[in-house]
Amino acid sequence: MRTTKGIIINSTGTMEHKTFTALKDYQEGVKGLIEAVRLYNYSGEEVACMYVNEEGIMLSMPMNPYAGALSFMLGNTPHLCGNAIIVGKADDEGYDTDIPEWLAEFIKETCPEQLELGA
Repeated sequence: MRTTKGIIINSTGTMEHKTFTALKDYQEGVKGLIEAVRLYNYSGEEVACMYVNEEGIMLSMPMNPYAGALSFMLGNTPHLCGNAIIVGKADDEGYDTDIPEWLAEFIKETCPEQLELGA
């Protein structure tokens, strides 16, 4: 796995920048097993990937309204529970890429509260 820059959107409405270097970093971010939620632009092209806890609903994790709204806006389900990690789409070798700058800026401008953690 390669080093990837992304953002964690916590179910509490806060966000934090984080660098991911291994599967365990993603699992710690969502507090369990990960499930990919692909994000698309209006032309149907994949633009990013969001990871959530695969068992978030079964574990009764709190709804994540901000991540759900972002997912819905970018062509996927609005029903997300627990923390969400957003990184860029996979490259030709299947590795995640850094979150696109435009998406990171959008989240920064619209997310209710930001934490000064990670990097």
